[in-house]
Amino acid sequence: MNANLRKAIYAAVAGLVPLFVALGFLTDEQSSQILSSVAAALAFFASVMAMKNVNADGEPEGDIEFEELEFEDVTEGTEAPHIPGV
Repeated sequence: MNANLRKAIYAAVAGLVPLFVALGFLTDEQSSQILSSVAAALAFFASVMAMKNVNADGEPEGDIEFEELEFEDVTEGTEAPHIPGV
């Protein structure tokens, strides 16, 4: 279950549950239980996917390449701020 699918499920449930409450199909108590249950289920599946994709050493499995990024030093030539009383 990828992040986009989880987002779609959250959006669908968050949109449909209040609609069902407004139409009288659900009570406020039922809606809070449904939202809590869906959130717990998605968190569980996210944990399962994380455990499935990490080896015993705690490292991600598969070939993951990290790109070396170079950042410009934007503080060069600037002075530290003067804060009175500090």
